[in-house]
Amino acid sequence: MLRFYPLLFIGFLISTRCAANVVFVQNRGQWPAGVLFRADIPGGYLFLKQNSLHYVFYDSKAVADHHAKGVPVSDTIRAHGVAVELVGSQTVNVPEGRHKTGPTLNYFLSKNPDQWVGDAPAFGEVVYPNIYPGIDLRIYAYYQTLKYEFIVQPGADPSLIRLAYKGANSVRLNDGRLIIDTSVQSFSENKPYSYVSRDGRATEVAAAWQLSGNVAQFSLPSGYDRTQQLTLDPELIFSSYSGSVSDNWGHTATYDKEGNLYSAGSVFGGNFPVQTGAFQVSFGGTVDVSVMKFSPDGSRLLYATLLGGRAADLPHSLIVNNQGDLVMMGTTSSPDFPVTAGAFQTKTQLGSPFSSSFTTTTSIVFANGSDLFVSILSPDGKQLKASTFMGGTGKDGVGARRASDTEADGIFMRNYGDDLRGEVIVGPDDDVYVASLTESYDFPVARSLPDGTSSISEAVVFRLSADLSQLRWGNRISGSQGATKAYGLRLAPSGSLYVCGVTTSPDLPASADAYQAKPIQVSQFLANGFVARFDNQRLTRLTYLGTDREDAAYLIDVGPDGSPHVFGLTQGRYPVTTGTYQNAGSGQFVHAFDPDLKTTRFSTVIGSTRSGPDISPTALLVNECGNIYLSGWGGLVNNRNGYNSASNTNGLPVTSDAYQRTTNGSNFYIAILEQGAKSLLYATFMGGLTNTRGDHVDGGTSRFSPQGIIYQAVCACDGTSFPATATAWSRTNRSNNCNNLAFKFDVDKLKANFDTYRGSEKGVVTGCTPLALSFQNTSIGGRRYEWLVDGKVVSSDTGRVNYTFDKAGKYTVTLRAYNPLICLRVDSVKQTVTVSPANFQVSRDTTICPNATVTLRASGATKYVWTPADGLSSTTIASPVAAPKQTTTYTVDMTNEFGCTARRSVTVQADASFQPSFSVQTNGDCQQPTRLTFTNNTRNADQYVWVMGNGDTVRTNVPENYDFGKSGQYQVTLIAYRNGCALSTSLPVSYEDLKNVPNVITPNGDGKNDVFNIGFTGAKLEIFNRWGRRIYQDDDYANNWGKDVPNGLYYYLITTPNGTQCKGWLQVIE
Repeated sequence: MLRFYPLLFIGFLISTRCAANVVFVQNRGQWPAGVLFRADIPGGYLFLKQNSLHYVFYDSKAVADHHAKGVPVSDTIRAHGVAVELVGSQTVNVPEGRHKTGPTLNYFLSKNPDQWVGDAPAFGEVVYPNIYPGIDLRIYAYYQTLKYEFIVQPGADPSLIRLAYKGANSVRLNDGRLIIDTSVQSFSENKPYSYVSRDGRATEVAAAWQLSGNVAQFSLPSGYDRTQQLTLDPELIFSSYSGSVSDNWGHTATYDKEGNLYSAGSVFGGNFPVQTGAFQVSFGGTVDVSVMKFSPDGSRLLYATLLGGRAADLPHSLIVNNQGDLVMMGTTSSPDFPVTAGAFQTKTQLGSPFSSSFTTTTSIVFANGSDLFVSILSPDGKQLKASTFMGGTGKDGVGARRASDTEADGIFMRNYGDDLRGEVIVGPDDDVYVASLTESYDFPVARSLPDGTSSISEAVVFRLSADLSQLRWGNRISGSQGATKAYGLRLAPSGSLYVCGVTTSPDLPASADAYQAKPIQVSQFLANGFVARFDNQRLTRLTYLGTDREDAAYLIDVGPDGSPHVFGLTQGRYPVTTGTYQNAGSGQFVHAFDPDLKTTRFSTVIGSTRSGPDISPTALLVNECGNIYLSGWGGLVNNRNGYNSASNTNGLPVTSDAYQRTTNGSNFYIAILEQGAKSLLYATFMGGLTNTRGDHVDGGTSRFSPQGIIYQAVCACDGTSFPATATAWSRTNRSNNCNNLAFKFDVDKLKANFDTYRGSEKGVVTGCTPLALSFQNTSIGGRRYEWLVDGKVVSSDTGRVNYTFDKAGKYTVTLRAYNPLICLRVDSVKQTVTVSPANFQVSRDTTICPNATVTLRASGATKYVWTPADGLSSTTIASPVAAPKQTTTYTVDMTNEFGCTARRSVTVQADASFQPSFSVQTNGDCQQPTRLTFTNNTRNADQYVWVMGNGDTVRTNVPENYDFGKSGQYQVTLIAYRNGCALSTSLPVSYEDLKNVPNVITPNGDGKNDVFNIGFTGAKLEIFNRWGRRIYQDDDYANNWGKDVPNGLYYYLITTPNGTQCKGWLQVIE
């Protein structure tokens, strides 16, 4: 159900035409002696012999006309063979197959076990080594067609190659091409491309065909370098191409416990004769059973097996037993059909005077009459484990009407392929149960009526041992007149065997207290359905079911409460019970009975409401909770071929979540009814929308698995547009005719599933707190969802859910998917998420004073790595000391004992908003106090403290009129404060006190005032006489001038170390 099941899909579609190139199958005895390899080619076959190539073509249009076109056809098919003899070739070497390819191929094509071949090898090319001296012939596949070439070694003679075409209508040259005409088609060989190989490069050599009568040779008019290898490479062109060759029509399909799909059909050409010239073949005489096994996803063909004899052989029903063997029931017209030694019936009267020819609805002629067959193939298809005939002198297994039948004897309401019905099932002990029909008085089960009754056919039910060596029991169901056919059967858990079918007999042995002991309308011998129950080999209960018009019971299954459910068709107003889903007036019915067939559990009709059958039933399942699965097809193959004029898939009910909501009227139809037919749970179409003949089945059963997966055989036509998956073994039908397809479709699946993600990383279920995960819902089939963490619902989202695990521990994450419409109403899936503790912490961001230090603190880890390293006391401890020169962000990578990791950061901001700065200027004059001017350049500080260097401290913005009082060098420090931070800066200040410079000295030697002492040192002193001439200079005056100096008046100029100058006069008096 597409909306309910968003991932619902066609499991696969396969075409039984090989999607690969032409292959060459080696003859291991399955074909006539002398044939070494066989290949399917466009419109025919190629047989490779020791010294010749043998082409056989057939009228492919006539084959197409035989199938589902509704036009009169003949059983005779025109054919034509052409042998190409390699004149003068050598016989010493056997052709070699190279490049083995393809699946397991098995052939059981006669009664002679010596001709049975398992695992016949197939190759991509065949080489005839040294077919002429020094010349090899290579034949190979090339883009789904055929190529050949002669490889001429250096020194060999290409003129030895001569090709004699025998059996052709004519061989001629036209514009350089060699044309070979046959009565069926023409094929040609283009002008050969020839070349020599030198140093890995090809150099073309002029070449042409030369024809003498029917013998062709290669002409090389310009010659060539005979020291080099020459390749002669003609190109084959076929006038018609239908993909591969052997038409393969779909009949029946089943499954095994691994989900592999088995499909069986009728294949044309398995035993095609090898002749030359024009000839005719019987279409039915070239039809065999084709069985194929595919992988569960449809991407691989596991084996292909051909089964049959020299006449028509058709499969009706498949089942896989408990050993994994494929059990098949069908019909054969081949007296040499392969049967195994020790089988119950190894001899047949096919072809006897009592066996008459007839034609099936599928236009296949049973020239020798018909017998049932039951065959068992091994799991790999290589071994025919058991095979038996089951029949008498009359027609068995096929419900086709004979030309001598009157309308009153026939069953008019039938579908295309209804004559090829019946079913095979297996019991717990692998014994084989078959439901079918017979027209043989000597069919090997006891008659229920005395000889001389006028019944046309009788339903037969029988049980064979698991190895087909014994008939455990058998019974017939019939009346005194009319026709009775058994279509379906099923074993109940109680051991009862239920059989359903159709009859025109008015006097079947119905139970007196049955639901319907007599048909409603008996005067016109209209068809009625019936259901019978067998217990311990005996027919114990039987009821008719029907209306006053035609009715038929096609398929039967047993519900979980033991009630038999019947899927059938009606042309009347079939009874509908209260409380059921219905499409009033429709032609498909579902009817459930109590186990004794006395009372109705429920009944209803489903369809287009057009008062007639829309589809031909192909599969039925009642699953473990009583839901009812139906499958069938309808459309052109039925309504234009005169079988069921009402058949059409237009107007059938589909649900809003259908996989395919539209139809062209000729498709498959799949539906699910709720237990008791209370509602329509799901319905969809399936098939192509552009085919002109319509999708259908050539009779036979398909099956639902117990899980509700349909394994359906299809006969799809005209390059069908049937949907296919990308990985299917073959996605296209390359035939211009119909071919066997099969699909696997899960219509009832509920599977909860989800994926975990951490970001884009998928599958994460472990981590550290806090662990943030996303859960992606990948469920199939849910209508409602619940997400739970440790039993608590956290979301009902259908898609992706985000969830963060903040605490350490183990958590159970559960997804519940709900679909109340199916048996498994809820499905859940759990995943464990393990969250480890990760309590990592670091200190907060902080601000420090410039040039200060701070301790960084981290915790919760066993390993620390700090970056950057500059300014840190250590990079690998929990709490290093940081001394940043500027604002710095420190990052620490931490790992704890659980392997959890974290990266954290802390920023240390150095307050650089202020920086103390000041300047000082000294101004002075002799005999006057020195003046100091301080300038405070600091910004953004809150307060200031000046440390003057002489023990004084001044708390002010700027010291005003400060006097050191004594000359000297002083270290003045300014301390600026802001937000508790203190920054300082210092300057050296030179203070010279000029106010004490003398203006008289008395150098008389008494030790008092003998020299010019200015009160400090380090100044520059210049002395000038009264006439302005400098008489003394000392750049580092040490207070020592004045000795031995004449009395008089002098002038001086003092320059202090800080640049202050003062000048004055000085009197020297001795």
